[in-house]
Amino acid sequence: MAIIFCKNISEKSILTLWKIEETVSFYLEYLGINEKDLISLSNVSHPTKQLEWLASRTCAKHTMNLFDLNYHGIGKDSFKNPYLINNHTAYISLTHTNEYAAVVISLDEEVGIDLERISDKLSRVAHKFLRTSELEHSENDLLNLCIYWCAKESLYKWYGKKNLSFKENIYIEPFEEKPSRLRGEIFIEDKLKTEHELFVIYFDDYVLTVT
Repeated sequence: MAIIFCKNISEKSILTLWKIEETVSFYLEYLGINEKDLISLSNVSHPTKQLEWLASRTCAKHTMNLFDLNYHGIGKDSFKNPYLINNHTAYISLTHTNEYAAVVISLDEEVGIDLERISDKLSRVAHKFLRTSELEHSENDLLNLCIYWCAKESLYKWYGKKNLSFKENIYIEPFEEKPSRLRGEIFIEDKLKTEHELFVIYFDDYVLTVT
């Protein structure tokens, strides 16, 4: 099993990062899914996307096992946020790329996670998701831009509702070089809604944030 790490980010929250190296058959067997049901369950037909979907569910099942809880699959609510089927005591957030899948599960509070490769594409769209002060602070550094994007995406997932602007409603406080923790805030109608601490993890050319 290609587990990179499992970390307790709090007493009742576990973060798991998984490197996608196995074949489809491995994930199908681990999850107890028939291949003929894969497209209908995942709603994706592209082989790479199927692997990502399977790996994220495998990562979730493994993490649930660490809590000694049964895994019955992941559903989506009316806002398309994931939730654990037949479980009302745990919260989940997940993210995946073609190389990695990551999941955070908490037994006592909502969570949000994101994973992103450091890429120059972020510099082209930075003005769309950063406030002027954030843009100036980033100095157009690709690592900084990636940290900002992941942090805002994590808070967006935590909030769990639509119509939230990365630029207008989510603010990340200035940070030092390659921080391990961040402070973030969500504003609704220009009023402070919530304050958050985010954990930041670096590996290969990726950034992962979780709140």
